[in-house]
Parts: sequence; structure tokens; C-alpha cells
Amino acid sequence: MSQPPPIPVDYVHDPDSNSGRVVDAIYALQDAEALFRARLRSKLGIGASELTTVQFLARLETRHMSARPMDVAAHLGMTSGAASIIVARLVTRGYVVRRTNPRDGRGQHLQLTEAVHNAVARAAGGGRLGALEGVLGLSDRESRRVVSLLSGVTDGYTDGASTDRPAPPA
Repeated sequence: MSQPPPIPVDYVHDPDSNSGRVVDAIYALQDAEALFRARLRSKLGIGASELTTVQFLARLETRHMSARPMDVAAHLGMTSGAASIIVARLVTRGYVVRRTNPRDGRGQHLQLTEAVHNAVARAAGGGRLGALEGVLGLSDRESRRVVSLLSGVTDGYTDGASTDRPAPPA
């Protein structure tokens, strides 16, 4: 994938330009997602880490995959003990169930309950995919363009948040 041209040092955001409208749309998406997460946390009565866990498990479910408590710990960047507390809270609320690993009978796989799916769908005002249901009708060309754009934005965040770079001086 070719690299986009660097942003000139003297770049000024022009909301009337094509790139300015895209940047504004990305900012609006970020704002809407943050507000949605806050409303969803309130409606479900859970904290930020619990919601991140629910969203992680939901994304895996759309791929017909499951997670173990240790996968939640890795995803959240915390110890397995801290992740176990989060999973226990979600189990207590009736949002997650632990299933025995069918391969060895010892490990656990986490599964979202229908109760949390229904609560999220009600809060989102739609089906299980919520706001993402709009992507289902994209053409191949539209899908490639959206993936390219989102990958570029994602790479910007990933590269900008690299842990091997020192923080700039304050």
C-alpha cells in the first residue's frame, strides 16, 4: 500500500475541502462513539473495562470465535487477576457465561448472554451490529475504499501511540 503524502507543516484544516470533510467525519465518528459508549455503560450499569470486554467478546462472536479470561487480560493490557474480577462482574450481571473448553474440559471460554445482546440492541436502537449494519450493503469497490481509509487512520493511531518512542517534552 502506498504511503499518503505527508501533511505539510503549514496545514490548516479547511472544513470545506474534501479532506477537511473527511477529517470532520472522522472526528464526528469518534465523538459519537465516545458518547455511545458512555450511554451504553450507563444503561448496562457497567464500567469502561467491562464494556470494552463486552465489545471484545462481541467482535469475536461475529467471527465465530470465543475468548478465554487470559485473552481478555491481554486485550485490556492487565493482569489475569484483574481480568478475572471484570469477568466475574459480567457473570454476576448475567452478561457473560463461562463455558468449559470442549477440547480439554478444563479451560474456560467466555460467551455473551442473550440478555446483554438484547440490552445492547435496545441501547443502540438496532440489531446486534448496531450502527455497523450500514456496511452490509457496500459494494466491493466501496468496501475496498473504506477499508483503505480506515486502515490509514488506524495506522496513524498505531504509529502515533508506539510504546518504543519517548513522549515529547512537555
